[in-house]
Order: sequence, then structure tokens, then C-alpha cells
Amino acid sequence: MKIKAALTIVLASGLAHAAPLPQPDKCWTYKTVAGKDLTMDVFLPEGYGKPGRKFPFLLYFHGGSWDKGSPANHYPDCAYWAKRGMVAASANYRLRTRDKVQVPLECLKDAKAAIRFVRANAKDLQVDPERLVVAGDSAGGMLAAGTASIESNATSHPDDPKISCIANAVILHCPYWKTGCTPELTPPNFVRPGLPPMILFLGDSDQAIPVESIKQFHDSLKSQGNVSEFHVGTGGKHGFANGGNPKNPFFYWVLGLQDAFLVRQGILEGTAVIQRPPGVRALQEGADFTSYR
Repeated sequence: MKIKAALTIVLASGLAHAAPLPQPDKCWTYKTVAGKDLTMDVFLPEGYGKPGRKFPFLLYFHGGSWDKGSPANHYPDCAYWAKRGMVAASANYRLRTRDKVQVPLECLKDAKAAIRFVRANAKDLQVDPERLVVAGDSAGGMLAAGTASIESNATSHPDDPKISCIANAVILHCPYWKTGCTPELTPPNFVRPGLPPMILFLGDSDQAIPVESIKQFHDSLKSQGNVSEFHVGTGGKHGFANGGNPKNPFFYWVLGLQDAFLVRQGILEGTAVIQRPPGVRALQEGADFTSYR
């Protein structure tokens, strides 16, 4: 089975017992390219809209081999972060077949533009530009990592403002750059001191990504003095932390570790508000996952 087909099947299987998805509150257009509006679906926290308030912001990039997928993949995540007091969004970006573009280059340009839009309009959007988080799953993980590490002018739209697209923290689920990424578009090639704190997740049964490859990325980040955490879910396959199935214990495990990580980075305050459905157990380190810090 080809890798792309395998990833599509696995991601779809994560939604096999899907509940009705939470729905976004807003849709923001962050860029218009060749007449096409690029948008992000936005979930808003309590108190949004009141004068003088500003909120931390989290932006997801979905997976799908830069050819498929939807922002809706991360609606459950966004709904949680809105409850946690963040503005949370899941971005559309241009895809290979639908938009007839070179990938992942044009996808990375769009991802950088989305972050710059938020920073450029932070006051009007009631967002704190110094508490900005990017997250990505699979191919979207490459985009999230790339916005933080790849600085070449060729990876930005020529008309984009000279505003930093480097987030204050990065969350990567099953980050995928094994195929389809040339060396100049492969984030591990750009590890250096001063990158934002990163938290990485992978299942030890991922069909597309060897655990050792992400462990090497984590070790490289640490060796350069960066903050990095790497968590490996026992039995997890590609897309294993998807929240479309409300009975998926990995989803709540990932939320808890991410929440604590963002508190440690000064982006969030207080405690997590995770509510596991009845019958969904909490995972235990050692038996259900391994962590590297």
C-alpha cells in the first residue's frame, strides 16, 4: 500500500465513531492568493469581544499529505482550547490537487501568512502576539515546524509583511516530512539555538514515521539548547490522537500534556479543564506511553 493511501485510511479510521463536531464561531480570511480566499475557522473563548481583553492564540494545520484533509479535523481540539481561554483556529491552506500548486512549498507559504495575519492584526483580533502557538498533525506538523525553523524568503509570499511567523510555542502530532520534502523544506535540517519550545507526539506503531526519526529531531533540538518534549503512545498509529472519536483515550492524554506544557511556557495559566467521557481511562506513563524530556 502506498504511504499516501495508508495515511488517508488511518486518518479516516480515527473518525469511525465520530460524534457531531463542535462548530466554529467565526471564519477569518487571512490571505487572498490568485483570487482564492484562504481562511481559518475560529473558536472564541468566554469574554471575547469585551473591551480591553486579549487572549492567547493557537492555530492548527491539518494533515493529509498536503493533498487532502480539512480544518474540521481539529475542531475538537479548538473547542477545548477555547474553553481554556484561548482563541483557537484551524486553517485552510492550498492543496496539491484541488488548487494545482507545488507542495509543500505553497502550503508553507500559506501557513506563514496565517501567522503573520494574526500578529499584524493582533489588536483588532484581541490576540496577545507574544502568546501565539502553532500546532500541526502529519503534513500539518511539517508546516507548523517549518514556520518556526525555515527562514528562506522563498518560503514566504513575496507581498507578505516583514512580521515574524515564528510562534512562541509549537505542538507537533506525528510530524511528517519523510517524503515530499526536499532538503530545503525539511525542518530537522534547520535546527539551531533559539527555536521556540516544542512538544512532539508519535505513536510507536506509526506506519509512516519511525520513532527513532522523531527522537533524533527531539535530541537535536535539545543539543542546541532548545526546549523539547517527546511523548510516544504505546500502540498508537498515524493520526492516533484525533479527537473525532470522543472515546479515544489518546486525545485526552495529548490535551493534558499540551496544557501542562503551555502553562510551563507562560502561555496559559491555571489548570486543565479536560472532561473524559465515562469509560475512557487516563493513560499511565510506562504502560501506555513513554516520555523524553
